[in-house]
Amino acid sequence: MNRMVGLVVVLGFLCCGDGLETQGSLLLASGAPQSAPQERPFSLRVDVDLVTINLTVLDENGNKVTDLRRDDFTVYEDDVVQDIFDFQPVDAPFHLVLVLDTSNSTRTSLSLIRKAAVNFTGELRPVDRIAVAEINFFVREVQDFTSDRRALRRSIERLTTYPYGGSKVYDGVGQALAQLHKISSGRKAIVILSDGMENSSKTKFEELRYLLAQSDSVLYPITIQNKDRQKDQLEHYIRTHSEEDPFMHNARTSLSVLEEVYQIQTERLQILAEETGGKIYLVNDLSDLSGEYSKVAQELRTTLGLAYYSKNNARDGRLRRIRVEVKNPKYQVRAKSTYFVPKE
Repeated sequence: MNRMVGLVVVLGFLCCGDGLETQGSLLLASGAPQSAPQERPFSLRVDVDLVTINLTVLDENGNKVTDLRRDDFTVYEDDVVQDIFDFQPVDAPFHLVLVLDTSNSTRTSLSLIRKAAVNFTGELRPVDRIAVAEINFFVREVQDFTSDRRALRRSIERLTTYPYGGSKVYDGVGQALAQLHKISSGRKAIVILSDGMENSSKTKFEELRYLLAQSDSVLYPITIQNKDRQKDQLEHYIRTHSEEDPFMHNARTSLSVLEEVYQIQTERLQILAEETGGKIYLVNDLSDLSGEYSKVAQELRTTLGLAYYSKNNARDGRLRRIRVEVKNPKYQVRAKSTYFVPKE
């Protein structure tokens, strides 16, 4: 049964308008529950024109620069200089949502995932407040924002693998944005651990791009590369089932496009991360997972924050371009690059 469920997740990549989401009928064929809670599309309401930007500054050797001040920066929106309203040094606290994949594909690695996640919360600063959510065939908030590391440990260690296929990566990010939108001020981040294989979200890729552009959150995807395991699953299924099997055609087709699917999914997560000022981390070996979490924790400990009130008061539904420059020409800035205000 487990092998079939894992297969159906892969087959789902061929369906729907985005080309990479799963139709419910295909998932139901694997034995997944036929009734699910009613879910609504995620939406954010922008009430003010304050734009918050998390940014990382690197010197010519790639080392983080953390001792800068407000006057060291210039911010442009659509090439118009903006007045910096607020500056937050690296020791300003974060509100962070940690999203963990507990879909069927993680069943053999969940103990490592839980351990690495607990260690990650311990590497963040005591003032940082963390929430936990899980994604599988559903999206569920596991723990509200807290600085209590013992409460976080208990919440993470209670996580179990969902027995059916489905991985709502985009909906998981959308849920995290909704949680962070309740926080009125301060720096915000989303760290999502998954195999990157989005296959059942209601939120489409372009919709999520606009949601992130409306928010002031930085995204850090940690993606487990399990393409070879999926390939082995498909090849085993093809070897051990007859041509009359109803899934055989989809299995062969999925195997033929598996490389392309993984490349597209990874590129999409990279785009989402970079547009928020974040970075994607790829994990080839689960034994390296704690090390990748440590890199994210280091990023968060060396992130600066700027905020400005946009000089453009129009509610025109346009995507605006943001550029942050630092006065020292030897320094490079990684920061949010887009900002979106929907029409009234």
